Amino acid sequence: MKIGVRIIAILLLAVMLLTLCACGKKFVCDFCDKEKSGKQYEYELFGEKITICKDCYNELKELGSLFGD
Repeated sequence: MKIGVRIIAILLLAVMLLTLCACGKKFVCDFCDKEKSGKQYEYELFGEKITICKDCYNELKELGSLFGD
């Protein structure tokens, strides 16, 4: 019985550690110039590729849809 409890405790600890480590690297958004973590998006703006955050990516997509892009 003690072995089963230890295995469950070890598995729970492993899941918690993986969850904390899965948040992603921090980066600076080239559009809003803020430090962000999470998914990075590559976007081409005026012929130059930039790395942007999710919020800026959604704003640029929305702006592009206004112009029929």
